[in-house]
Amino acid sequence: MAANGEQPKPCLVFLHGLLGTQADWQPVIAHLPHFHCVSLDLPLHGRQKATRVADFAQTGGYLAEKIQSAVGGKPYWLIGYSLGGRIALYYALQSQIERGYLQGLIVEGANLGLHTEAEKQMRWLNDQTWAHRFATESPSVVLNDWYQQPVFANLNMAQRQALVEKRTPNCGVNIAQMLLATSLAKQPNLAAKVRSTDLPIRFFCGEYDQKFRAQAQQNQLNLTLIQQAGHNAHLENPDDFAAKLTALLV
Repeated sequence: MAANGEQPKPCLVFLHGLLGTQADWQPVIAHLPHFHCVSLDLPLHGRQKATRVADFAQTGGYLAEKIQSAVGGKPYWLIGYSLGGRIALYYALQSQIERGYLQGLIVEGANLGLHTEAEKQMRWLNDQTWAHRFATESPSVVLNDWYQQPVFANLNMAQRQALVEKRTPNCGVNIAQMLLATSLAKQPNLAAKVRSTDLPIRFFCGEYDQKFRAQAQQNQLNLTLIQQAGHNAHLENPDDFAAKLTALLV
């Protein structure tokens, strides 16, 4: 029960990105003591490495089961980063499953979807290449290349190396499988639904993340900038992320 006549705060359910685990959100959750926070492992990640999914529909079903188990019939907000954000958008706007008392989304650095078949084909080929590498190469080699992608351009050498070391235990065939199951090439473009839905959706973005700042501008998204952070804003500045989230929900 909330004290002093306050309305009870909603539960917060967090989804990590590709290669991550539920532990990725702990630095943010540490700043949210007045909320009931739940951080989930996605399929094929962390403690759910053995849980396989083939597509977005199965991933949405998995998510619905985990949320029901964690929060029951309580109202909740869903917060997702990158792949976790794309899954959250699909779950809220595209899937036909029961979503309980979903109050809104906070989406960090997540793509709304591709526009043309040519873009989807190019992305599918790119994801197949990465999947083959994740399945067959040394984690340190493929991860070093993964974090050289333009979206991670703001990271320095020490930050990249720290991420490589952090992600190595989770890296392997499981990541290849998840990358193909939830490829951006398979995701419907959700931009129109984002603009038309009555569900509150707020987009969080690191101030240095030029790619997703541009997406927000092009689609006139409801954007909150996280200071001194790039694509992985909640990792790079958990204090500001938690403060902005609290300001939005309190």
